[in-house]
Amino acid sequence: MDQNIHTIYTIGHSNHTIEKFVGLLQQYNIDVVVDIRSAPYSRYSPQFNKETLSVVLQNNQIKYLFLGNELGARPQDKNCYVNHKVSFEKIKQTEAFQEGIQGVLKGACEYTIVLLCSEKDPMACHRVILVARVLIEKGAVLKHILEDGTILDHPQLESQLVKKLHLEPTFFVEEKDLIQDAYEIQEEKIACLMQQEETGA
Repeated sequence: MDQNIHTIYTIGHSNHTIEKFVGLLQQYNIDVVVDIRSAPYSRYSPQFNKETLSVVLQNNQIKYLFLGNELGARPQDKNCYVNHKVSFEKIKQTEAFQEGIQGVLKGACEYTIVLLCSEKDPMACHRVILVARVLIEKGAVLKHILEDGTILDHPQLESQLVKKLHLEPTFFVEEKDLIQDAYEIQEEKIACLMQQEETGA
């Protein structure tokens, strides 16, 4: 990875007011919001609808870029689904996803970027379990802006995720393997929740 790449942030808009959201971005000197929601609209928080949000950001000298088609968790490509359930592994293999990742890495050489999704808890969102995980593998540094405005470094997040899932190291299982297991468990949970939302189950 290019050593000029700066830290990449992530954030979930949750039900923030737009003023609080912009304040969080300004707190961390964010230049560009990269929206990775497949559907960039919110029934409960319309202030984060794509068109509304992009105008507010522009008025605050923050650029807006939509990459939901490339990095979203609900791709149009039917090959990314197994038994009607999304597969993060298959998403990662698509050309669109790889182009999206490279675009973020390239942009991070020039701008301070935050990846935007809706879920307030980064551990429950594809922005971490899918996108940030790949960026980390590429050598990027990830920091997650929490709902209260504090920062959670990615290694801390991984440790918390392992603890949250009650995974314990053994003589045969090292910590790095636990982290891998934690990602896979959390991916399955997210995929199942998304499937239930689609079917109304």
